[in-house]
Amino acid sequence: MGFGLLLCAYFLFTFMSAGVGDYCFITYLVGALIAIRAVSGLKDYNPRFSWLYPFIALYAFLAVYYVTLTVDDLFLLGLPLRGAVVAAAVNWVDFLCELGFAVFALWSCAELAGSVGLQKHRTRAWRNLVFVGIWGVAQIVLLAVPSLAAAGNQTLVKVLFLYVLVVYFLNALLFYSCFSSICPKGEEFGKPSKPSRFRFINEMNRKLDEKNERARLEYEQNLAAKNRKFSAKNNNRQHKKKK
Repeated sequence: MGFGLLLCAYFLFTFMSAGVGDYCFITYLVGALIAIRAVSGLKDYNPRFSWLYPFIALYAFLAVYYVTLTVDDLFLLGLPLRGAVVAAAVNWVDFLCELGFAVFALWSCAELAGSVGLQKHRTRAWRNLVFVGIWGVAQIVLLAVPSLAAAGNQTLVKVLFLYVLVVYFLNALLFYSCFSSICPKGEEFGKPSKPSRFRFINEMNRKLDEKNERARLEYEQNLAAKNRKFSAKNNNRQHKKKK
């Protein structure tokens, strides 16, 4: 469906990219490629996932920038890429890219979870969105006021970094829970098993498929019984009103 790939891409963009400096171009590039695959599958279930494409493109742009810095260091080309203005602009792009990706991924997950009746997942997604918003406001303040970020041996920066790691973990946990709980249409009772070369495995899969089929039929029968009961109650109410 795409949630597993979304989790992998987010892990690469965040945990794997933290503290690696200019070499984050590897995680950004690989993460962007995985994220494209993830969104291509998820947008069929919620078109809002398509809003992640611009931020994926920004991650790819950042990957090109950082790989250029690495090449410049290796071959001493002296490219004008490390000025204060350029560094500040890249920091802003990096921040906005990470913020936008997290916001729209969580927003999309909240809507999709709500549409399939997973209210706990929906609530957690909106909660994480609030946490991301708090980080966004704090990061904007530190980027806009460099002297505040440098105060006290960068104490505020270190505290915010620890907070961001917690947010990363909560978001990754949410994407994993969506991966575990939300399946493509038609696979609510399990995906059909692929034939194996081993007979005993095929026999086990057959029994599991039969069990899933019985569960599906039981679910449909219970649902039909509830609908008939509800319809009978409505008919009784209508007869009482006529009397």
